[in-house]
Amino acid sequence: MRFKVVVTKVEVAELWVRATDEEAAAQKITDELKTTWAYAGHWERKATQVDVIESESEPLGRTSQTAEPSGPMLLKLKDAAAELGISYGTLHALMKEGAIEHTNVGSGKYISRASLVAFIESNTHR
Repeated sequence: MRFKVVVTKVEVAELWVRATDEEAAAQKITDELKTTWAYAGHWERKATQVDVIESESEPLGRTSQTAEPSGPMLLKLKDAAAELGISYGTLHALMKEGAIEHTNVGSGKYISRASLVAFIESNTHR
């Protein structure tokens, strides 16, 4: 089964701001927090709430960890490593020891999405 979950975190930061009045101070912090490089001091978590809002059954034999069928059927090694969430070196070692199948096309090596799924399924333990 899959569950859609909403997580709400309440965090608090206290800091000093130079401004002409309260409204300008609040606006200064609001503008700062909108930037990708925002820094507002040390944050302290006050509360966390998790709510399950929806669930659905998955077809048998398919887990949420399997590679989605969209995109190219063959992946370059760098892309396949990213799909698995491992380093290129680890993927290359797995290929050398025969733990994951690969395909040679010309001088390049590629891994199919089906091989990624088969590798995950054969190495998933309960």
